[in-house]
Amino acid sequence: MNGCLPRRATVRETLRGQGLREEGASFRRLLRFQRREGLPNMQKQGVNRVRSALPTGVAALLGSAILAPSLAQAVDFSYSGYIREHLSVNLQDSNEFEPKAFADPYGLTLSGGQQDGQGELSMWRHSGKLEAALDFGPFQIAGVGRIARETRTSYERGLQNTSKLQPALVTFGAGGDAVVGPLLGLPPGALIDAQGFANASAFSSDTMNFLLGTPGCVPVCAFAPGLPGFGAGTQDDLVLDDYDSTELRELYTTFTLAERFHFKLGRQQVVWGETDFFRAMDIIHGYDLRWRSFLELENEELRKPLILANVSIDVPELNGSLQLVFRPGWDNGHDMGDSAPINGGRWAPVPWAGAGVTSSLIGAYNHHHNAGDENDPNYGFRWAGTFKQIGYSFAYYRGLSTDGLVVRNPVLGGATNFGQWEGGNFRLTELIFPMVETYGFTFNAYSGMLDSVLRGELAFTPNKPYNSGTNTFVDLFSFLGGANAAAGGAAGNFFPGFALLNDPNNPASNYAVGSGGFATTPGGVPTAPVGVALSVPGLADVVEKDTLKIMLGMDKNLNWTMHKLGTSRPAFWTVQLFDTWIVNYDRDDDIVENFGFGAARREHQTILTNAFSFPYKYDTVTPGLAFGVDLGSFDSFVIPSLDLQFGDHWRVRFEADLFFPRHTEKTNLGMTGSDADDARLLGTLSNRDQFVARITYQF
Repeated sequence: MNGCLPRRATVRETLRGQGLREEGASFRRLLRFQRREGLPNMQKQGVNRVRSALPTGVAALLGSAILAPSLAQAVDFSYSGYIREHLSVNLQDSNEFEPKAFADPYGLTLSGGQQDGQGELSMWRHSGKLEAALDFGPFQIAGVGRIARETRTSYERGLQNTSKLQPALVTFGAGGDAVVGPLLGLPPGALIDAQGFANASAFSSDTMNFLLGTPGCVPVCAFAPGLPGFGAGTQDDLVLDDYDSTELRELYTTFTLAERFHFKLGRQQVVWGETDFFRAMDIIHGYDLRWRSFLELENEELRKPLILANVSIDVPELNGSLQLVFRPGWDNGHDMGDSAPINGGRWAPVPWAGAGVTSSLIGAYNHHHNAGDENDPNYGFRWAGTFKQIGYSFAYYRGLSTDGLVVRNPVLGGATNFGQWEGGNFRLTELIFPMVETYGFTFNAYSGMLDSVLRGELAFTPNKPYNSGTNTFVDLFSFLGGANAAAGGAAGNFFPGFALLNDPNNPASNYAVGSGGFATTPGGVPTAPVGVALSVPGLADVVEKDTLKIMLGMDKNLNWTMHKLGTSRPAFWTVQLFDTWIVNYDRDDDIVENFGFGAARREHQTILTNAFSFPYKYDTVTPGLAFGVDLGSFDSFVIPSLDLQFGDHWRVRFEADLFFPRHTEKTNLGMTGSDADDARLLGTLSNRDQFVARITYQF
């Protein structure tokens, strides 16, 4: 009968049946399906167990630690796990840039060409996980360990050669041409065409035209894609650091006192909510989205565990239970918030696959910001109950947001308006996870009329912070002007022998001391020559807005597939409508949808997802199809799949991850492009189509 089960039970699922009361949307849905279909309970199948005896003295000591009166001699030891291979092949060429030379008479290019990559391996990942538990009767101890290593593919080696922000020291002379300095390794005095440079470089055309029209223009520093320190440099360490891991993911103890009080203490995962793909109430933990984006089947593989005190109190008189969650603040900074793939790599937002953002001066993480410190305690509660066969819950949580926020260096054109700046003068931005409060409600119920399970959730976050400024320009070298002034002019110049236009000791600069830069037009274009005019959408003020996330979903067995399509049991269909609503929306707030991209945030961001599975041969062959569409931009994705089971141990999955954005960004950080104002969430996945194989041996 095991061959008919979707997969072998894990230790976590077994312990759920012993009072842990950890819930997840997918697991609950599977149990509801099992009850309807009369299948054996997964919680009692497929876990390896070994019974042993402990010395009497050790047993008494462990029992007294939790005030248990006695401890049985027999100890139940359970374990499960897997050994797994992930492989993925690119189905499209990437549009990341490589540092090649211009095929023009001046011998310089800033755009180069495509990274290519179609048909190349983008992932070759080896991983193994072991879950184990000791059941002493009065209490249990459980842990989860996982190790992952990746073999560097030729495509990833190509990504490490992509570039961002390479230095080019340029003098604009008479006639509109520019003289290239020696920093690019070109012969001193080499000329580049000024208009061509304007179209490809970090300057906006308006800024370039102003510079070219300035009488007596003196040397300035311009940046194009690849400067080590600001941009990525090489990816040798970044990809390995992001993808490889050896971690004790969970280690906790569970016990029950006075029959009603259930304790789970230690490093663990606590799952709230009813949502798949996109999340509303699953807010306690961040996700690691760097190596697989949002596409891995089991959320527990991407969710980042935390050290928590998790207490559940049964209240049978009210058909419910009260859950109390407390995080004392003992976790490391990298355990907090969502880890986005912004250091580069195969899932970096287009066209940022070569950008080492958090490891450079562009935007390092600050986990001790005064608006969100990893050491600050977090806490919340959830009441979950049943009313006339309707499951429901109310929840509150005060914790660090899983969504990151970018705060700006105040010397780059003005002070940040959100918390204190603590990163020093030589960072463009800092990435933080601010403290927020969230109030939530969920429900699930079986509808006889629709023969479906209906579910939904609401999550309200007052004063949620957002980045704003869809057309924001900054003077990247304004801090050098201030530093030069403090150091006495040329003696402190970062480029000796070259005066900077934003240096107050340079008579031609017209630099306003204490301003942090030059004034700009209402559109953000500098009104005076500057060192570097970078277009960085999102670097205006932080705006706080009330936000409501709404999810409505339905799960349904499609009985007609048995006689129409020949499935061995009814196919399964799940549909979700997910909406993020900025309640007090004001277009003039100019909120960006994604930092670094110029698309304005909409009042409603609404995404519809569907997923189907068609089981054949007693679930040993299961084709599937998932797709989603942004109902505002009509960007979409489609994921056809095939799951195969061979006996109790081998599981193989094939899938294609296909993305269909209507608009995508084509230019790098600091440059403007015609599509920049239209690239939205799914648009950042352009040219990321992949074919994936996942091979698992489970035990």
